[in-house]
Amino acid sequence: MQTIEIKPEMSIEELGQVVSAYLKDHWEQILLENIEELKKLFPEYEDATYGMYLDKLIPPIWTELEKNGFQSAEQRKEDDFVIAGCLNFRNSIEKAKWGNPHHEMRVFWIVIENQYREQIGTFLFELSHSHVQFDLPAPPKLIPFKGTERREITEKILQLKENL
Repeated sequence: MQTIEIKPEMSIEELGQVVSAYLKDHWEQILLENIEELKKLFPEYEDATYGMYLDKLIPPIWTELEKNGFQSAEQRKEDDFVIAGCLNFRNSIEKAKWGNPHHEMRVFWIVIENQYREQIGTFLFELSHSHVQFDLPAPPKLIPFKGTERREITEKILQLKENL
């Protein structure tokens, strides 16, 4: 992995730029390296196959964030289903009206805190996917914003999706 410039004093917007650049540079390569395996697994595992893809894509950048003092502000519960070390399924929304069976959209959110346990904002992680076959109709997308309360996060997600 190329050098990633993450510093403990970065804002949510600055972190978002770094993570977005990482996703842009790696999403397609990791998809191409694993596409045959993921397509074979999809009939049995369906949506969980996208989690397998994300388990390959996200951990390198998440590890870099953690090395620099950033982490999810939310405490995990025993029954949480967490993908790629940071995407808690409980903190996601998927709406059929945002797409169609060939192009669904799920948005995860992660409230980010710094090394001082201060909540600095939220990452919205958007994953376009198909329920018909393994396919990513659009690149994964990260949107940083300053809000940290669940209500403001869900309002922001719905606002973004209504503007499609």
